[in-house]
Parts: sequence; structure tokens; C-alpha cells
Amino acid sequence: MGQHEDKGPTNAAGRGLKRKLEPEFEDRKEDVKVVALEAREHRQANILHSVMELPGEVHSNPAITSTSFSMASQTLPSPRRSVCNYDVFLSFRGEDTRKNFTDHLYSALWRVGIQPFRDEEELRSGEDISTELHNAIHGSKFSIVVFSKGYAYSKWCLNELVEIIHCAETRGQTLLPIFYHVVPSDIRNQTGTFADAFARHEELYQNDMERVKRWRAVLKKAASRKGWDIEQVENGYESRVIDQIVKEVLSKLKPAEYLDVAIHPVGVNSRVEEMKALLNLETSDVRIVGIYGMGGIGKTTIAKAVYNQICDTFEGSSCLFNIKERSEQFNGLVGLQKQLLRDILKMKKFKIDSVDRGIRLIEERIQGRRVLVVFDDVDDWEQIYAFVGQCKWFGPGSRVIITTRNEHLLTQAQVNGKYEVREYEVRKLDTFESLQLLSWHAFGGAHPKEDYLDLSYSAVNYAGGLPLALEVLGCFLSGRSVIKWKSELEILQKTPHNKIQKILKRSFDSLDHNRKIIFLDIACFFVGSDKEYVITILDGCGFSSISGINILVQRALLRIDYQHNKLGMHDLIRDMGREIVCEDLHKYPGKRSRLWFHKDVLSVLHKHTGSEAVEGLILNPFPELRDEERSMTKASVGKGHFLNSPELKVENMKPESLEANGFILHLPGLKVERLKTEAFANMQNLRLLQINAVHLTGSFEYLSKELRWLCWHFCPLEFLPKNFHLENLVVLEMQYNKLKQIWKGNRILNNLKILNLSYSRTLIKLPNFLQVPHLEVLLLDECRNLVELHESIKHLKGLVRLSLKDCKKVRNLPESISDLKSLEILNLSGCLQLDKLPEKLGNLTTLIKLFADRTAIMQLPSSFILLKNLKEISLFGHEGTSLESWLSCFSSWISSPNCLNPMNLVRASVFGFCSLGKLVLSNCKLSKAENAIDLGGLSSLQELDLSRNDFFSLPQGIGRLSKLQILRLKNCRSLHSISELPANLRILFANDCSSIDRLSLSSSSQLFGLSLNNCSKLLEIQGLNLEQILFIEMIGCYNLSSDFTTNLLQYPSTQSAAQRLFCVPGSEVPNWFSHQRSGSSISFHVPSEGEIRSLLICAVCTYLQIGNTPDLDVIIHNKTRGFQHGLVRIPVEHCAEISNNLFLFEAPVIRNKLKTIDWPEKEMEMVNGEEIEVSFNNWGWIGAEVSKCGVHLLLEKPNVIDNNGSMVQYLRYDTAKDEEMSDAADDND
Repeated sequence: MGQHEDKGPTNAAGRGLKRKLEPEFEDRKEDVKVVALEAREHRQANILHSVMELPGEVHSNPAITSTSFSMASQTLPSPRRSVCNYDVFLSFRGEDTRKNFTDHLYSALWRVGIQPFRDEEELRSGEDISTELHNAIHGSKFSIVVFSKGYAYSKWCLNELVEIIHCAETRGQTLLPIFYHVVPSDIRNQTGTFADAFARHEELYQNDMERVKRWRAVLKKAASRKGWDIEQVENGYESRVIDQIVKEVLSKLKPAEYLDVAIHPVGVNSRVEEMKALLNLETSDVRIVGIYGMGGIGKTTIAKAVYNQICDTFEGSSCLFNIKERSEQFNGLVGLQKQLLRDILKMKKFKIDSVDRGIRLIEERIQGRRVLVVFDDVDDWEQIYAFVGQCKWFGPGSRVIITTRNEHLLTQAQVNGKYEVREYEVRKLDTFESLQLLSWHAFGGAHPKEDYLDLSYSAVNYAGGLPLALEVLGCFLSGRSVIKWKSELEILQKTPHNKIQKILKRSFDSLDHNRKIIFLDIACFFVGSDKEYVITILDGCGFSSISGINILVQRALLRIDYQHNKLGMHDLIRDMGREIVCEDLHKYPGKRSRLWFHKDVLSVLHKHTGSEAVEGLILNPFPELRDEERSMTKASVGKGHFLNSPELKVENMKPESLEANGFILHLPGLKVERLKTEAFANMQNLRLLQINAVHLTGSFEYLSKELRWLCWHFCPLEFLPKNFHLENLVVLEMQYNKLKQIWKGNRILNNLKILNLSYSRTLIKLPNFLQVPHLEVLLLDECRNLVELHESIKHLKGLVRLSLKDCKKVRNLPESISDLKSLEILNLSGCLQLDKLPEKLGNLTTLIKLFADRTAIMQLPSSFILLKNLKEISLFGHEGTSLESWLSCFSSWISSPNCLNPMNLVRASVFGFCSLGKLVLSNCKLSKAENAIDLGGLSSLQELDLSRNDFFSLPQGIGRLSKLQILRLKNCRSLHSISELPANLRILFANDCSSIDRLSLSSSSQLFGLSLNNCSKLLEIQGLNLEQILFIEMIGCYNLSSDFTTNLLQYPSTQSAAQRLFCVPGSEVPNWFSHQRSGSSISFHVPSEGEIRSLLICAVCTYLQIGNTPDLDVIIHNKTRGFQHGLVRIPVEHCAEISNNLFLFEAPVIRNKLKTIDWPEKEMEMVNGEEIEVSFNNWGWIGAEVSKCGVHLLLEKPNVIDNNGSMVQYLRYDTAKDEEMSDAADDND
């Protein structure tokens, strides 16, 4: 008892841990417990936030000491205020290590300032640990478990371990195992002395085997964690091992130097890891990483967390916060320079009287030191220069982290400062992270209350993944009733929360006047619009919109969807902009600069309360639709979905229904708003106007002369009145109108750039194009009564795009169209009566895309060969086109001498089109194409469509198309074989090629996608590399050898990190699937150990009818939390005969998250212990039935120390062998 009294005071701690011996307890020698008491009182204040309420990974991670910082777990308990009373709890077998290893460890902890406590009682009685010991475990930040040979013989040690594991999994306590002359695998598997111990326990506890089972489980979990194997570390020198342990604990117990991060740090750990990868601490260069993103996205939070994780590895470190705000104060930068020097040099006084002096002092004093510095909220390059004039000021291996809202600032730093800056854009929280963060703040737990689930999702959608908004909303709504939640969320849709608004508005306030106008115009009117379209409008208003949009992107106020060239904006940023417009004018909408809210617009127009302040106004025929709903509608239409709106119900769809701006519109139910033109009389500065489905009566002279943009869908007029001021218009959109001609008489619109008259079904006459000399875009799609273009079109020297799609009565094009020197896109598809092209079409040297599908054109002009810049040609035929139609298009050009032509035959060559990227020759009756066309000269071709043609073999030269990525050969029913394909081909579609019997691929083929449905005569596929195949569809291919299908369905590649889909004939789930059952659904529980790396899903689907078949949707349902999402849609084009087919889908899982096909795309998290159901839905089609299904998981086990002391990742891959399948099933159950 007295042997450690000289080591330090234990009386205070002892009073808190004195155990009372119960009379009924049986005396027995047992373990001495050491509890390291927190030495400094200020630590408790830092830990008060949530140390007892966060998940296990939090406290095992040095990024989080004060309030923790990591990805929140679904196992988080309800938060409550709690204090960690101790640094370390030691669990050990007293008989084995009390007087040697544990004693030395105890002393080492004391010597470095961690004040330890040792329980002096050696006698133990009873079955369970005492209340005081229970509280000690729960009140510690660390547990160190010393596993010795006799550890498992002690039921008290095992009971302690149960509590320790519980704290590690639910409260984030860090568990550090020490393997003291024992083999870790003996502990995990309970072999060796641990087997003997459990044999005794099973004999003693025959009536309580659950207790023994629990002990076995916690031993396995504890021994699987990273720790120290005494015999394998430091050559077995115990003192050196103890030094490592103390250093590890100390590195995580320095709260005075760590930063307070977040009370509920959801979704951050993955972002911290991404930042650490950019920082790459292993290199010796001086590295700068800039974190950028919109306000409230978590830039500072991530910087703090990274700092907490890595600051101990540097000679000095400093964090300078709120630099933008502080630098604006008197001598602000000087004060920050002093703080930097104090933090790194640990000196209190520095004489700095100017920024220049500070720069020199930083260079002199810090030079050569390896330092970590965080500069937070920087908005000017000069601020960076004040601290880091040159990278060489800092020593090798130094790291600098900058947070900013201005991405361009990071580029400036590279140019002006000649630094190499790596950029990290903070991504939004996904849906599940957002729901967790909201729930912690609103309900005190990781999940919303059942009655609030739908409302919580509404709040999450409103916040749009912005952590700041989720925290503010959660706190604001906490404790309120369901009715109050609904009310507050409705209010927030109209008026943003003040705290959120204030933070987001800082970026807006930093803009100059013109860029503020650009931002407000986009926020109110153009979110989701085409970038070039908006630039045209705003340029027409006199703004430098290209540079303005670039600035907005750099300040994270705007984003661009580069795939579709659309402008995007976070909902809260958009709402912030709209609230700026409404500030102090909520009761006076007519005095606002912009009007978009349906009720406000109608009020102003009906009451005639508009004013000169109004610059923009939009009125749509639908109830308020948020911008993201408009975007969703556009995407959903493409996916076969319809907007959930009364006017747009599927049952309401009529033949006369139309599609515009992404909406499917049912005209008979469309409400037309009747207004007077006088309502616009006072709006003399109106420049942006959208009045869809509005019937105006009165003199049009009342409308503003400043109009730049007029969008008037469903205009009821037959022509625009003469007194309608159009002279300043830049864009005129008049789709779905009743116009017969756009205006009468001679009107000059010098500024008009875009004219869209699509779906003008009554339009019979176009204007003289001399009246619109600067037109760049002319869209006339589906103008069914339009017969011709005016000859004056030749004067449109700046016309870039011309579309006559589905103008079914247009018979010919004026020859003068060949004079359009700027034309890049020409769309003539669906002009059914158009039988020829202008002879001088080749003069259109700027033409990039030509679409002429479904026309009556029989011959291409000879000048066609001159179109050197064509990148895309589509010449899709239609029924009735003669055999020679498209063949003759090319046969007029004789093969060049360089063309491969050993028989000196006259064959067509297309060597002239060296820029062509896409060529569509579908349904062109090319029966002799293999002898008539040599495609080898199309050196830039990436996509080729030869579907629905009658050739027996492929045209010549396809094998020489080195850039070809996609080849389509659907319904080529005379094609017998496919060979000599280019090695770089990625995807081949050859469905319904009913005569094909062989497919040959080269050994170097890079094919990863293959669709061969209903190729019933196919016998073999040569050269297919199954390792690189991502999808293969072979429904109805019954003549392939069974070996091919067997090899295809072997256990999946362990190297694949992408989705894979196989659709093949089959009636049984592969035997290596660990979960199998009959029916169309199957459930599994997420394993408690390891991360899921891949989820494999299988279904046997029997088609009972021949014909079109619906797609098969895979639905994944989290039964624990009660939500479901679409995982994948398996396309089934056409079933040629009754068949059994096997669908196998592999979904990669990242951090236990699956990507879903919902709109917008979501990530679905699967948490340990949750029940997940996978089901297959064919939407009630009686012609198909899912008879069997299966699920299989690939798991990556956690890192552990093996008996050789090396770090090993155990990736569990069950084999396909029948005898091992049962083991796989046991593991995954």
C-alpha cells in the first residue's frame, strides 16, 4: 500500500474512489486500479461541452481534445453535461503486473504531470464491479488495458472491460490495449491461456452463458484495436514502450494548446482526412493549402480540427482568426503579427510599430523553424504577405492553412507571392449528415423523433447541407411542437433566419455596385438558367457579366454546373439575396427593385402599386416553385417522372400537352392571368420581364422602354403591337404563342441577340432579318405552319445557332443560308418535307454540329466535304427513305490515294472530316456499307451509331478509329460477326443483332461496357477481360457456353471501386452469396465490426411475356430508421422470349455510405447493427417476377496489431467454394 506514497498525492483522488466492501462479498486478491486524475482545473472547462457524448472515433483522434471533432456516429447517446474526472483508467490483473509493468507505467504517468490515483485495495468480492469503479471508468478519457496471461481468469477484469468497451463505443473514450507477453490473436480467438480461462468460466456460469458470450465479444473487440505488443515493440524494452505510451497519452491531453471546435461535430472527420492528404506531412517542402467555400460551410471548423490533429508534430504553431475583421481595426495587422511571433517563439513582448517592421521580424525570427500556421478568413492577398512574404521564411516541412470565401485570392497568392497553393473546396453535408446535425441540436440525439421525421427532412432540405444553417435551425426549433415546426418552416421559406442571413451577407457586402446588381438579378430570376443566356441578357443591361460571374463564383456566391453550363446557387445564398431586395420593404412590394413572389407580383399588378424602383418582374402560371424544384423537374422529365403539381398530373396528360423550360404543360388546365398594361405605367426602369400565360389589355405604350429581356410564353396576341417598346430588347422569348407574325411593318431591333419562337404553331411568317441585324440565336422548333425562311437571313452575319427542328412544312432552305459565316449549330431534324440542302452548304466553314434526322434529303451537296470543322453529324433515317439515301451521301466522294483500297474499287471516303467527334447513320439502309464506306479517316470520331442497318459485316476502317469510345449497332439483324474493333473502344451496344454468332476483341481491348441483349445466336466472345468490365447485358443469349457465364459470375474482383452490373441468363443465385432467399426482398444487419467496402445484390427475374419490359428498380430500405431510397435502376429494353435472367449489381461503399439514384443524388449511410432490406420493384408489371434474391457484403476489418507487431488490414473476402460459404454467412450474419 505504501510503496507508491512518495510518488505524489493520492488523498484527494482517493476520497472519490474509496470502495465499500459489501458483507456478502467473498474476499479475494484482485487488481489494483490506477486512475489518472486531471491535473489542471482548466481542462474541465474545455471538456464540459460534449466529451461524454461523442462516438468512439472522436477521442481516439488527436484532432479533438476540447470538444471533439469527427464524423458523428449513429450510436451517439442523448447528450448531457458531464465532466471527465480522470485522464486514464488502468485495467490490469494485479497478480500479473501490479509490482512491475503497471507500477512503472503509473510512475511514468505521474512524472509527466498527469496526477494518477491508485486504488490500494487488493481484495475483491462479489460478481460485479463497484459503483465507484463503474463511475471511474465512465469518468475517464482514456482506458489502458494491460492484457496479461492471467487477465481472462479475473471476472472483475472482464466486467471492467465490458464497461470500457461500452464507453469506447458510445462515449468516445479512447481504448489503448497493451499486450503484455501475450499474443493478440490468442485474445481475439480465446486460445492459449485464454481458452483455459474460458473453460473455467463456462463451467462456473452454466446458467449464465450470455455473460460468458459477452466477455468473449469484448475481448475480441479490445484486442482488435491498435496498441502495443511488448515483445515486438522497442525490442521488448519495457521502459521504452512505457515512454511511447506516455507520449501517446500526452499528445492527446494538452487542451491549453488545442482549439475548441464544435459541440456536435457531425460529418467532419472525412473532410479532415481529405485536408491531411493535401497537406502530406511526409514531404519536406513548405506547403500551403487554401480552404475555400461559402460562409457557414465549415472552413474554420475544418482548419481547427486539422490543427488539433497535427500541431504536436511541429516546432511551433499559431492560429490567427478573423483576419478580415481584425485587419480593419487600428494596427490590426500589427497585432496579428505580434500574436504569430508570440505563439511560435513563446515570447511575450515584441516591438513592432508597422506592418513592414513585422514582416522583417517574422522573416528574421522564424526562419528555419518547422511551423504550422492557420490564417482564418483572409480576403486580401496583402494580408497573406504580411505573415508569409516568401515560403523560404519557414523551415522545411512547414505547413500553412488559409481559409477564405474568395477562391481567386488563392490564385493571387500563387501569382503574386509565387507560392504553390493547393486548394480544398469544402463540400456540403449530405442528407444523412445533415439530419444527424439537425437532430443533435433539435432533439439532443442522432435521430429525429418519429413525429418530426418529415419536418426534419424539410428543415434539412431548406438548409441545403450548410452546417451553420442546420445548427441555427436545430437550436431555434428545439423544444417546439409539431405545429410550431410547420409554422416556423413556412416562415423561413419566405424570410431567412437573421443569424444565417448576417453571416452569408458578408460576402455580398464585399462586392462592388455592379456585381451586387448581377448577383441580385441571378438570385431573383436566373438560378438554373444557361450561363451564356444570362451573360447575353446582363451584358445587354450594360454590365460586364463575364467578370462579374467569375467574381461571384470565386466568392462562393455562385456555382456553375459545367456539364450543363447552368448557373447554380445554394438556396440560402439565393434567399439571402432575395431578402436583401425585400429589406425594410416587406409591406411595400411595389417599391422593391425586383419582384418574383407570385402573390406580391399579382398584388402590385392588380393594385397598380409599381414604382420606378422596379427593375425586374416575373410572373409564372404555376404556384411558387423553388428553383431546385424547377431543376428537379427538368431532370425528372428525362427520367420518366413528372412534377407533383395539379396541372401536371400524369392522368391529365393530353396529346396537346407541350414541354417547355423542362416542364410538361397541360394547356387545357392552364390558368391565364388577365391584367391591364396600365399596371406597368410607373415601372419606367423595368428591364427584365417575364409574364408567362398573361393576357394584357390596354396600350402597350405603358411598358418600359428599358426592357432588355422579355419572356412571354402563351402570349395570346397575333402580333406584337407597334407601340410596344422593343428597341432595347436583347432577348425575346415567345414560346407557345398564338402569333401569326411577330410584328407588322418595319421595326428595327438593333440590340436583339436571341429570338425564340419555338412551338408557335400558328406562325406563318418571319420578319425581314434586316430588322434584327445582330441576331445570334434563332430558335423555331415545332413551328408547324412555317413553310420557309426569309432570304434576308443571309444578313445575319453573327448568327451562331439556327434550329428548325420539327418544322414539318419547311420544304427548302434559301441558298443564302450558306452566307452565315458564324453559324456553328444547324438543326433540321424532323423537317419531313425538306428534300435537299443548299448546294453551297460547304461555305459554312464554322459549322460544328449538323442534325438532319428524319428528313426527306436524298443527297448531300458536293460541297459537304468542305465542312472541315464538323464535330457532330446526325443523319438518322426514317421509314420510306430509299436504299441509296445515305449511302449516296458519301459515294459522291472518291477515295483518296491514301485510302486503303487494294482492289482499286471506287469506295467512299470521309477523310475530310478530321474534326468529327460524333456520327449518327442510324436506319439509313446501309446494306453494302462494308464495301461502300471507309470510315478510317474520321480520326477524331468518339461516338458512332450505325444501328438499324442491313450490312453483313462492319464498314471498313472502324478498327483504325483510335479515339472511338462508343459504338452502337442495335438492330443490325443481318450482321454475322463483330471483329477488328479499336482497342480504345469503351462501350459497345449490339442489342437485337439476331444473326451475330461471334464477337472478337483484341488482347489490348479497354472495353468496360457491353450490351448484347437478344443476340440469340451468339456462341462465343473472344478476348473479353472480365476484370475491367463494369456492365454487361446478355438477356436472351442462350447459346453461350456455360463456362462463360460461370466465369462471369465468379466471386467479384477485389480491385473494383466502381459500380458493376451483370445481366445474364440464369435461374440461381451464385452459391457464394452469404444471404439468399426466395422472393423479391431480403434483409441483413450491418456488421458491428469493420467497414463495408462493397454491397453485392442479386436477383433472379423470370419474364413471363414477350415484349417491352419495365426497368427493375432496386430499393434499399433502412428498417431501423424507417426511410428508403432507390439504389439502382436495372434497364431491361426488350424481352424477345420467355426467359430466366440473373441480375448482379455491385455497389461500392465509402465510409459505410451508398450512392442512391434519388434526385438530387443522395448518400445513404448504413450504421452498425441497423437492419437493411433490399427489394426489387417492377412496378406491378405482371409479365415479370423476381423469384430469388441475394445479398453479399465485402468487409474491411479495422486495423490491429498482429503478433508480429506490424500493421495489417484484414480485408475479408469469402471464396466461392461451397465448403466455405457457410463461414461467410456466419461472418456476415
